[in-house]
Order: sequence, then structure tokens, then C-alpha cells
Amino acid sequence: MTTKKIPAAGAASAGGPPRAGGRHGRRAFGLAAGLCCAALWAWIAVGLARALPDDAAPPAFAAPAAPGPARSAAPEPDSGRAASAAPALPPEAATAPAAPALPTAPPAAGAGAAAAIRDAGAVPFFAPAPAASLAPESPASPAEGLGVAPSDGAAAPGGQGGPPQGGVDSAGRAAWRELEPGLLFGEFQLHESEALLTALRIDPQRFDFVLCARSLDGGPPRALSQWGEQYNLAAAINASMYLPDGLTSTGYMREGAHVNNGRLVQRFGAFFVAGPDNDALPRATILDKDAPDWQDQLNHYRLVVQNYRMTSADRRILWSPGGPLYSISAVAVDGDGQILFLHCRQPVEAYAFAQQLLHLPLNVRTVMYVEGGGQAGLLVRSPALTRELAGKSAAGLLVTGDLRALLPNVLGARRR
Repeated sequence: MTTKKIPAAGAASAGGPPRAGGRHGRRAFGLAAGLCCAALWAWIAVGLARALPDDAAPPAFAAPAAPGPARSAAPEPDSGRAASAAPALPPEAATAPAAPALPTAPPAAGAGAAAAIRDAGAVPFFAPAPAASLAPESPASPAEGLGVAPSDGAAAPGGQGGPPQGGVDSAGRAAWRELEPGLLFGEFQLHESEALLTALRIDPQRFDFVLCARSLDGGPPRALSQWGEQYNLAAAINASMYLPDGLTSTGYMREGAHVNNGRLVQRFGAFFVAGPDNDALPRATILDKDAPDWQDQLNHYRLVVQNYRMTSADRRILWSPGGPLYSISAVAVDGDGQILFLHCRQPVEAYAFAQQLLHLPLNVRTVMYVEGGGQAGLLVRSPALTRELAGKSAAGLLVTGDLRALLPNVLGARRR
């Protein structure tokens, strides 16, 4: 009887190449794959590190605050995972005399701040100034500590001041382009980098501001261009961050009798307001929570949207230096009472972004952060220019195609 030999494990089989590794090779491959996945998640987790602004409620997993003038750290920008609203502000906590109670919405589900994933590998467009250059505990003059005088935000007369460089002419004035009466467009270089600030300057005397929201019309979330076409908007920007329900703003939000979120977030310090009930009030502005009568004034406006402050009315930066980089959308009021819609697509640090706003000849006062990351956007729809800008997100590194965010709440400007 002939005995058939069985080849040892790992030996070459007849007529074929030797098999290397066997079970040990498969285990090594699995270990390597696991390490690669862990490295990828570690890379993504960088976006979760952050610092809260002066107005922000502390997150569930707060990182140590960066040294600097602000007392808290900056919120991660992306909505859908944003912090839920704080409990309604009790009357005794108000800094102004008690005002009639504001409408209250049902408590929002979920708690804790959430983070959006920022672009990896982005580089700050400039190094933040030392914290000692600011004096947040005492009122600052408009140009204190900045080394520049506040300049007139009006459009420079045509042909004067020389050709614009980085959006600023040789006389140091903003080189605005008039798209139509009351609507100016400008692009400004932030420091010496590729970061570009796109700004719309809107005259409240020629435009009405409206809230376009899913909770108002019952429709699906839409891209800014879709909101603009549906409601005939000349300009639009994110109204605010929103909760994971894809519907509710993170801060107080009301349009007339309709209340999207009736909770006043104690540490959100800015309120965009429009549509006053008397001619003595500005047609649109941003109320600063440091003002003694802010709560009483809210009751005199048709539209109210609450969010974080980036700078205060006296031009103090309320954001801590350091923190992640992300695209930013913001709304501001300037010294002439004009409303600014602001957008920076290149991922930037929030403190540096606020500091550069004060350096540019935009004459900004209170700046209200409205959204960041891939959700941040800006739309202009004018006969002279139609453009939709979208923020960058980590998803943009992995996929291609139309990455415009679908938004539940939009702040729009409509011709009167």
C-alpha cells in the first residue's frame, strides 16, 4: 500500500506557487487594516477639539479653554449636531427690567454640544495676536488695540483711491461693487493668504429681512438657491445653527406669531432683529445682550434670531484664540446701520476671522456667528450677479459632486 504524503501547512501545493503566511498572514493583514482605520478616526477626531466663545454654553465634553481674554471656548460650527438650547432665561437672571414673557416652545430633545468635522490639513491664515493686546474686561474704543482707525464702510467713489488690492483701495476704503440700489458686493483678502471674505452690504431702507423656515412652510430642507428662488430673495444666508431634528434653531427664533424656538439661550449674546413696530427703531439691526434694554426691545420686532456673538457692539472680540479651522458664515451690523452678510469658504480660526473683520474697512460692530463648516453658505441673486457660496467640510475630501447644504432655516433679504 502506498502512503500519500500530506504537505505541511504553508508548503507549496503541486502545480502552483507557494502560499505565504497562512492564518498568520491573514491576522497580520487584519491588524494592519485595523490600525489604518484607527488612524483615520484619530485624524477625524481632530475636528472635535475646540474652544467655546464668550457667549457659548459649555459642551458636554469641553476641552480646556485656550489662554486668552475670553472666558469660555468656541463652538464647533456644524449644525445637525449642535448644542441644544439652554433652559428659558428666568426673569431674575435678566440684566434688564422684567419684560413680558416671550413665547415658549416645547423643550428641544438632546443635550450637549456637538461638533462638525473640519477640513484636515488646513493652515491658519495668520497667527492670532497675543492675548495681552485685548482688554475684554473694559469697554474698548472702536480701534483700541488694533492699530487701525475705523474707516467709512461706504462705497468708494468710482475712479478715486486707485485700483483695489484685496478689496481695499489705495485710500484704505472698501472697494464695494454696487449690484443695485442698497445692495453692495465686496471680496476682501484676509491678511496675506488665500482666505477670501465675501461680503454683502444691505441697506434696510431698501430691503426687508425675512425668515424662511421649514417650520413655517412645512417643506423639506432646501439649498440657499432654492430658498432664494421660492421666496424671491436678493440675498440669503444661514439663519442659525440647528438641532439634530433638522428643524429647530439652537437659539431663540421667531417670525411674527410663529415661534421656531421659544427658548432664550442665556449665553448666546446676539439677536438679529427686523421689522419694528414703530418708526423710532432701526428697521434691522443686531441687539447686543450687553445693552440694558435688549429684552424689552425684542418685543418690538417681528423677526428675532438669537446666536453667538463674535464681536461686541464696542468691537471687542469675544472668542478665545486657538481652536479648529472651519468655513464661517456670519451676520453683522456696521457703524452706519447697514447689515452685512459675511462668508469665508477657506477654513479659518474664528478668533483670527473676527480680528481680521475689525482690521478691514468694514466698520463692523456686533458680529453674529450663524453657521460653520460645510453648512455655511451665502447667496446673492441680483440682475448684476448671481452666486451661491458653500462652506467646506471633511465630506468634501472624500466625495465629489454637488455638496451644497440643505438648510432648514434661512435669513433672506427681499426688495421692498
